[in-house]
Amino acid sequence: MVNSANRQNKGPQPIYWRLQESIAAKIRKGDLKPGDALPSEGELVKEYGISRGSVRTALKELQNKGVIYSVAGKGSFVSDRLPGLQSGEQDRIALVVPGLEDSDFQIYQGIEDALNAAGFILTIFNSQRSIEQENKNLKLLLEGKEKGAIIFPNWGRTNAEALFELKMAGYPFVLIDRYFRELETDYVVTDNKQGGFLATEHLVKLGHKRIGIILGLNCTAIEDRFEGYREALAQYGIVHDPALVRRLERADADKSEPSAEVGYNEAVDLLKEKPTAIFATNDFLAREAMRAISDQGLSIPEDISVIGFDNQAFAEYCNPPLTTVAQPFYRQGQEAAEILLKKVEATGAGEGPCHRVIAPELILRGSSAGVKK
Repeated sequence: MVNSANRQNKGPQPIYWRLQESIAAKIRKGDLKPGDALPSEGELVKEYGISRGSVRTALKELQNKGVIYSVAGKGSFVSDRLPGLQSGEQDRIALVVPGLEDSDFQIYQGIEDALNAAGFILTIFNSQRSIEQENKNLKLLLEGKEKGAIIFPNWGRTNAEALFELKMAGYPFVLIDRYFRELETDYVVTDNKQGGFLATEHLVKLGHKRIGIILGLNCTAIEDRFEGYREALAQYGIVHDPALVRRLERADADKSEPSAEVGYNEAVDLLKEKPTAIFATNDFLAREAMRAISDQGLSIPEDISVIGFDNQAFAEYCNPPLTTVAQPFYRQGQEAAEILLKKVEATGAGEGPCHRVIAPELILRGSSAGVKK
């Protein structure tokens, strides 16, 4: 446990890194081809929500790597001779992700660093938080040229059938962050049960007994965090009260992952039970819980403590900074790539499914404190 942001492996990335990696991913996928013009600096500022200086830094680094070139008065263009990015030059691995946000990029970097060292390159299948698009992406894997895939599923269990088809076809893949109990696959996950225990134990040791919990859509990650919550309560002699539990339902997200508004509404409802602390099972839900608490005229952590899960980049910039359980995203990506490479290179032939469970880390910040006297 530490009381500062997680610095494991690569640590937080510069602001411009998201733009730089997004452009590189589009080139790898073929959305941007040699000779294509990039959007203008002003368009990139608007699209990515970063400063013009950060845009210029990202473009400059890509130019230094030979990925793009600039023409005075005309803008930036994809290079005609891409260093190691052309189709067919190297073996490819697919990454299926729900989006390209902070944690997704940390996973992406861990994967890409491991693949680059092995002479592979990465193709991105971004589902853009759409369940329908994710299932399309999973089906496309069987038609593509990639030798295998690393899959970070959307919330819930909506892609189980598509994953079963991949498994039956003998397609090599590794799951990240969550798995399916009824489907034997390779996976790399955080020890979510331990993380749920750490979060709840922290609040209990601060004197809290009425600890509410907001659960995301049903999946193994959320189930395990909930189990850790219940075990911590039991270990410290606190009776689990179902009235303090709120769960996002499938109807909240028929076509995509739940919106922020859903988390806010669950928090508003939970506050009617007068908890002294709330454990939100991801940082997005925690941020919405903090907003709901503030809108009710309550203070954090004086009236209610809040703890999240993930350690997203925004967590340390919340007001107050969010106490959370950090997932080792970079390491997850790195280890998933290592497992998949063994499968596609046949060095793991004959071995059973590989399950790697990585310990989380409690990050102490200002959103949690002792019970108000």
